[in-house]
Amino acid sequence: MTSRFLPCALGASLLALPAFADVPRVTTDLPVTQSLVAQVMGDLGTPEVLLGQGADPHHAQLRPSQARALSGAGLVVWVGEGLSPWLEGPVETLATGSVLELAAVEGLTVQGFQASSLLGEGEDDDDHDHDHDHDHHDEDGHDHSGQDPHLWLAPENAALWLNAIATALSTLDPEHAAQYAANAETAVAGVLQTRDEVAAILAPVGDAGLVMFHDAYGYFASSFGLNILGTISEGDAAAPGAARLTTLRAALDGAGAVCLFPEANHPLDFAQVVVEGGSVRLGAPLDPAGVMLEPGAALYGDLMRGLATAIAACATQG
Repeated sequence: MTSRFLPCALGASLLALPAFADVPRVTTDLPVTQSLVAQVMGDLGTPEVLLGQGADPHHAQLRPSQARALSGAGLVVWVGEGLSPWLEGPVETLATGSVLELAAVEGLTVQGFQASSLLGEGEDDDDHDHDHDHDHHDEDGHDHSGQDPHLWLAPENAALWLNAIATALSTLDPEHAAQYAANAETAVAGVLQTRDEVAAILAPVGDAGLVMFHDAYGYFASSFGLNILGTISEGDAAAPGAARLTTLRAALDGAGAVCLFPEANHPLDFAQVVVEGGSVRLGAPLDPAGVMLEPGAALYGDLMRGLATAIAACATQG
């Protein structure tokens, strides 16, 4: 990792770096990342987002305009290659400014992917793996081991990210450091308020058995006490095979599953096949990365409340 990459703990030594003449141009990877950065930047600027609406965070291709956004950014903020392996090479080779990898921020609550009680799958890693080892994707991107990279679904992680973003921006633009810090403080309070709202929405769900499209919801489940029994997909939103769908369908009722949730940017067919003819309800499509939402500062709160509302609406049906 080169010197232009901001380290996990953004120390006082970085404040000696020269300031930009203007507010840094910021490029982000995902809509949810863009939302957090937008909250910290406030009226000072609008961060760009690479991932287009409806695209898959795990599998995408960089367009020429996106490559230019990377190379022209004073600061690139991304979750990390554990979530978006397709972006690792471009960030390493094209980004000429500073880079903040959010998955490497110190103090995060980190866990591995969840085991599936539906299929008797075991955990591949310890629940709290802090070594930040990202080399867990196989050639097809379907490997399911290692650290769960969907870190923003734990509100406490999002709060840490906001402060890290403010520090990174202040390092590059000390003239506006006070404003970044104030914006981050307000944004953290908003995240914690969202956490309380989500907890209230999900309270009636209790331990109802839930099945998701892919294993993106471990932090959300840990934060709010949800009972996720398993997933349709084996890996990072990879299409499931016919044998897996058949096995899932046979296992649902015996496992106490109540609701199964597709995802907003994936075919509904897989979920429909699994629930067809059974008692498990089909919930509304979920959007864990906010790829179907309008980008902007409000997206993070909308994303979290949207997940909670959809889950509660299905799980609490009479």
